[in-house]
Amino acid sequence: MKLYLEWINEFVDISDKSPQELSNSLSLSGTEVAGIEYPWSYVQGAVVGKIKSARPHPMSDRLLVTRVDAGVRELTIVTADLTVKEGETVGVLPEGSALSGTKIENKEFLGVLSEGMFLSLEELELEEKSQTIMRLEQGKPGESVIELLGLDSAAIEVELTANRGDCLSVVGMARELGAIYERKVERPCADDSIPVGDDGLLKVTLKDEGCTRYTALLMSDVTICGSPLWMKRRLVAAGLRPINNVVDITNYMMLETGHPIHAFDVDRIGSTEIVVRSARNGEKLELLDGKVVQLDSNDMLITNGETPLALAGVMGGEDSGIYSSTRKVLLEVAVFDPVRIRKTSRKLGISTDSSYRFERGIDYEDSIYVIRRLADLMERLSGASVASKIVDAGGTAPVKAIDLREEFVADRLGGVVPSEKIGAILESLGFKTERTDFGWKVTPPAFRSYDTRQEIDLVEEIGRIYGYDKIENVLPRVLPISGGVPEFLKRQKRVKDLMVANGFDEIVTYSFINPDEFDKLGTDPKHVALLNPLSMDMAVMRPSLVYNLLSAASYNYRRQNRDIKLFEIASVFNPEREQSETTALGFVATGRENPLDYSDKRILDFFTFKGVIDELCSLYGLDPVYNPLTISWLEKGKAVSVDVDGRKIGFFGAVDISAADALYEIKSGEVYVAELNISTIESLMKGFSGAKKISPFPRVFRDLSFLVPGSIAYGELEELIRRTLDGTSFEEIRVSDLYRGKGIEPGYKSITVTLGFESFDKTLTDDEINTLIELVLRKTEKIGVKLRG
Repeated sequence: MKLYLEWINEFVDISDKSPQELSNSLSLSGTEVAGIEYPWSYVQGAVVGKIKSARPHPMSDRLLVTRVDAGVRELTIVTADLTVKEGETVGVLPEGSALSGTKIENKEFLGVLSEGMFLSLEELELEEKSQTIMRLEQGKPGESVIELLGLDSAAIEVELTANRGDCLSVVGMARELGAIYERKVERPCADDSIPVGDDGLLKVTLKDEGCTRYTALLMSDVTICGSPLWMKRRLVAAGLRPINNVVDITNYMMLETGHPIHAFDVDRIGSTEIVVRSARNGEKLELLDGKVVQLDSNDMLITNGETPLALAGVMGGEDSGIYSSTRKVLLEVAVFDPVRIRKTSRKLGISTDSSYRFERGIDYEDSIYVIRRLADLMERLSGASVASKIVDAGGTAPVKAIDLREEFVADRLGGVVPSEKIGAILESLGFKTERTDFGWKVTPPAFRSYDTRQEIDLVEEIGRIYGYDKIENVLPRVLPISGGVPEFLKRQKRVKDLMVANGFDEIVTYSFINPDEFDKLGTDPKHVALLNPLSMDMAVMRPSLVYNLLSAASYNYRRQNRDIKLFEIASVFNPEREQSETTALGFVATGRENPLDYSDKRILDFFTFKGVIDELCSLYGLDPVYNPLTISWLEKGKAVSVDVDGRKIGFFGAVDISAADALYEIKSGEVYVAELNISTIESLMKGFSGAKKISPFPRVFRDLSFLVPGSIAYGELEELIRRTLDGTSFEEIRVSDLYRGKGIEPGYKSITVTLGFESFDKTLTDDEINTLIELVLRKTEKIGVKLRG
């Protein structure tokens, strides 16, 4: 919003403050200032001129040659405005001045040298199209036109947060400055003689709870014409285009009071009855901008009892405008539910000055003042007469008072604000205060009821107006009993270090995803959907890290990064779990093991991922077991679940090649992805170090070659051996060979495992080891696993 300082000064005396001082004060009080500008700075060197003579051009009957007293000297100026007469006072841009960056130079018109040009209101953007040059009612030759017309005042552009709808008006910003500088704010008087009541000439019916108040008044004998220069000047400085006096008055009052206002041509709407109702599903309305919108029951309409006239709070209908033939006007000052207006505006993609203000909440208590002020301006600027009483339908809800403790203010602001200042600051902002034993009972004004509902909100108001810069800087005390970083975060840091040590890069993605990601992989997981998502891309909370990881891998691959190793530790969400939010580790990789070493030709494979998971589990003192897993979007035979003590802690595998190509445009090599539930791993943890104690006695290894039926997975065999040797000197098991083919019975596979034994008390003997090996062989024979001869 742009604040024209000449207009603000009418409400609060800031004449002794420079634009920069005002800008700094607003910034320190919490209002962001985007910049300072002078709206008419593009006009340079314009002066007042007095027409000394005007005669036809000797070579053209469409031009006049004038002599103009411009103060310092007389100028010859050729003009196409044949209405120019001797003795008139006009605006002149002499040779050497500038307009919109273009320097004015002498120019010859059919043999006559013109030493400048005349100004029109069009050049000053005070009207859309000028038919004649601008006439001035006063001014001495040579005087600055910009200063004479009051166009030299600055405008401060402010960026307001969504909760400060009260500042979307001249009076709102004047109130802020009045509080900052401790100065009185005065609003223009309104015509109190216009009564409120029902005289039968105007009827208003509210059939939708979204309209809480509707105030209306009839005006007759309206004359449509141009607005006075002072009003045009203020509208243009605020960024609005002057149209005609009635439309300009409604826009002017919106800027002054923050109330969006509409004026209906009574003859065009065909009624003096107003009915506010919900739209019917599928009902259509043509708006003032020519756009036809289709509505539903969540939208509100202003109607004449039958025909829709306007989309409430957003924009008028095609038949609700003001035209040159308008003679009778129905003025509207309404209050609508901010949430309803916001939903309608966003659904239809229409944002107007009205909807912008209604969405943030307006002052619902001063409707009578606003409509009386409107009537006053209509009488003065259009010759209109009041034709009815003010009809005020609906009502206002009382604002709840807030208890403000003096001790609470001192605690939050460091005790720097004197108690006598606290009440004064709040009252300067429009709050009503009543002293109590513990502090104050504070009642917010209607225009602040939307964002001031708690005690801390009042403290913020006090702090920002008193000045946060007055609060003494004190270093926070750090007590020695502080617990420091939680242990689980320290463990997560170790996990991240492990992933980085294995060549993975950490990524951070949004917790929200598009549910279309489920369709890509043909999955339909249980998920948490947002009630009011910002967009479809953020409609559900991610049930797995896999979707974001694969998208990130695709993004990198499509940008020529073909060797990818990414990981993320973050929350995932599943409504069916006892703990719906858990922490997971996910990682994805494709390409070469070590792309920085040209001599290393290894490609990432199944065992790369298994090695990382083994290393991770060892940090937590866990021994993972891998069991075959079938997931539709993972390659068959290259997907496993990761189990510990019979509980699934995650999975990993190769993404189906066709899916990787078609869905993620990864066209070369295998893509492996894994996800582990860190929360579950934490609950199973047996000790966190990853370090192993080394025995001073020699370790003993035995190799066993088994013939294993194809129906038995290696994981099942390993788990059996671990259970059998649990509590003995057994230390590790690993696969040293896998063979299928010649010499192996059909339906079998040969698996050679190496068993490691270790004692911290003595050197193990062959008899002790042989006894353990025989125990293993007896157990494996029972499940059909034979020792290979």
